[in-house]
Amino acid sequence: MGPNDAQIVRVFSRGLKGPIADLTLNPNSEGEVVLEAEAGETLHDGGGDYLVTLVVRDLSDGTAIPAQVPNAPKPGEVKGRFRDPNWVDLPASFGFVMSSADLKNHRGHLVQAYGSVVYGNTKPGSTFAVSQTFQILP
Repeated sequence: MGPNDAQIVRVFSRGLKGPIADLTLNPNSEGEVVLEAEAGETLHDGGGDYLVTLVVRDLSDGTAIPAQVPNAPKPGEVKGRFRDPNWVDLPASFGFVMSSADLKNHRGHLVQAYGSVVYGNTKPGSTFAVSQTFQILP
């Protein structure tokens, strides 16, 4: 990755605010998919635009599970400029929360998350990553 680029480091599931990744989510509590990314120093210091998106896909039935960063205006999306409160330093972490009610509708299913970051103003770039498959417990 160069100084004018951004890159997703990883996308992973865990219990809400859990200390480590977890490939099984308990449907009786909220779950979270975390997208960790890094921005190059020139890109970040220039304060360019970014758009982080995340789609959580139920592989068992083909539907999507809503996931939203707290205080973001819409599910599956965080929009801003580098150095704003969501992307203060070169590395950033975005926690997309899935409600217990939504997880209960997908009990026992296999799930995967797809994340992307589109960045820059005059010459935009993008990066994407896919999580490991995880399961919502029965």
